[in-house]
Amino acid sequence: MQANDIFVSPEAALDRMVLGRMVLGIGESGQVVSEAGASYGAAPASCPLPGRAAVDQGRPQVTAVPDANPFKGDGDSNGFYLSKSRLNRYISCPRSYFIHYELGVSPLRRDAALLIGLSTHRLITAHHLARKKDEFIDPDALLDDFWSRQAREGDDEAVAQELAEARSASLRYAELFIRDAPLDPLEIERPFSMPLVNLDNGDALPVPLVGVIDLVDRPNGVLRPLEIKTRARKAEDWQVRVALELTCYAWWVRQRIMETGAREPEEIPVGYIHIIKTKTPSIQWQTDTRTVEDFLELYRTARAVLAGIQEGRFYPNGGTHCNWCDFSAVCGKKRDEIVRIFGDAARLRLWEADLI
Repeated sequence: MQANDIFVSPEAALDRMVLGRMVLGIGESGQVVSEAGASYGAAPASCPLPGRAAVDQGRPQVTAVPDANPFKGDGDSNGFYLSKSRLNRYISCPRSYFIHYELGVSPLRRDAALLIGLSTHRLITAHHLARKKDEFIDPDALLDDFWSRQAREGDDEAVAQELAEARSASLRYAELFIRDAPLDPLEIERPFSMPLVNLDNGDALPVPLVGVIDLVDRPNGVLRPLEIKTRARKAEDWQVRVALELTCYAWWVRQRIMETGAREPEEIPVGYIHIIKTKTPSIQWQTDTRTVEDFLELYRTARAVLAGIQEGRFYPNGGTHCNWCDFSAVCGKKRDEIVRIFGDAARLRLWEADLI
């Protein structure tokens, strides 16, 4: 892999990766540059948050949210896009989608489990990027940079202790992954933006499907997208079969294969690599395949989600997922808790949207 072929997730913007003697700075634009200024991949800045009128007019637009599109959107779609995060959130609860993406509301401090996952991903990514250059990472520098930005003025000793323990845990999980999941990926944090097409009749959605694949390897000569997950317990066998994100990633592989002039692949391998955060952490592999039938189902699902967003159907969908939803305080109209979790500006936006 050449230097210009190395991709870094736009979600890592503002991070600094210390790869042995080389420092990669990731600026606000998402462009990754070395100390000498060489470019290693770029991602345009996200578009501004639209008003509610854009939804009412049936014209989807991108919002200033955590997975804001790092790629150029289709001109006719005003920059709006679909991703596995948007699809999964809308399917789980359209109200949650509205609060997160349309109103731009998110917690002032991210959950410790999520922070551990992000920190672990960054260490693993930096390790594999460094290997491509025969370099070594400085894990302490990576950890210092990431975790120093999680502290808030006025944090008490309990919060500081929680962050310190989370930092140590992320290093432990990354070391476990590197030791027990030896890989030589072809691509790392591979971004993509492409049309989603109905393979039955050639119809395409008017907005692109975008995403970032953690790792791509090639067992038995076939590209395989891999997603890294940190979990509190082992995944059930059925989860890899129904995972929408793996179908999205397999769609990218399918497009890469078809661009070469090859015939339609019968199946495309996909996989999860779970880091199980039990008392004795372990690695769990889950592998599966995706076929044309899965891609047809992906198109139908994405079309239904897009229609719901365009038509402003943002109803609440209660269920077990409410137990870990960021917005349970919103549905419970607990205003004091809302201010504590999201801030007063977010409370005002929620009030203006008639949600509290």
